[in-house]
Amino acid sequence: MIEAAGDRGRERLDTLAGLMSATAIFLGLLEITNLNLSIAGEHFQFRPIRIGVASVVLALVAAGIGGRHSRLAAIAVGIAGFSWVLGMIIAVLTQRPVF
Repeated sequence: MIEAAGDRGRERLDTLAGLMSATAIFLGLLEITNLNLSIAGEHFQFRPIRIGVASVVLALVAAGIGGRHSRLAAIAVGIAGFSWVLGMIIAVLTQRPVF
């Protein structure tokens, strides 16, 4: 009975790691676009440092959790890191603020 509860807790952590990895990949790809969004007169700028740090931290925490989604977490770390570098390069070349 106790082992079943431990397995259920581990499954929840695995699910959380998978969701964190997917979110990190999404944020990494969003960071590359370097959008300037305007909704109802409010301007939202996606700046590489703000989104990139969140993406990399999520990916690293998911990789630390490991579990059955460890391969996805490793891919998320790679994509988040590459997206951060590419987003910074694009922001500098287009003369947009990075922070």
